[in-house]
Amino acid sequence: MSKFNLYIDYRSAAWARMTQSAGLAFLFVPISATAFTFIPREKINYATGLYNLARNIGGSSGIATVTTMLARRAQYHSQVLVAHLTPYNPAYREAMGRTTMLLQAHGSSAPDAGNQAQALLYGSMLRQSNMLAFSDAFWVMAMLFLGIIPLMLLMKKSGPVKGPVVVE
Repeated sequence: MSKFNLYIDYRSAAWARMTQSAGLAFLFVPISATAFTFIPREKINYATGLYNLARNIGGSSGIATVTTMLARRAQYHSQVLVAHLTPYNPAYREAMGRTTMLLQAHGSSAPDAGNQAQALLYGSMLRQSNMLAFSDAFWVMAMLFLGIIPLMLLMKKSGPVKGPVVVE
């Protein structure tokens, strides 16, 4: 998903979301099973409460972190991209000229068309900076998850359950 751009089609986005959802299905059951493996049966209720508290705090912290990262990266990319929206940039001058002429052809006056063209180009720059921020966030999360994978090797192995399993 870090390779997405503003011209992504629906099929690609839906496929990426389905793949992500399928991976999540294989994530939560093993985490829950691992969390309760070495807990004595009489303390399962307490462990369940702590597990849910940790999951909620972790989820909220993750969402807050990603939201902050998106805002900061969007500002960074806006700063970098807006540096190219100057009259000294030939691509900007050409885009302004084309957009102004198109708006004038659709009935805008020359001064209004110039202002509208500038607003359209600025809006395009904002969309690009937000898309780049999302790409950065997806990349950081991918690296984080890849870094966590080796930690699975440090998990304690559990043996088979001894005695009857009592469900209360």
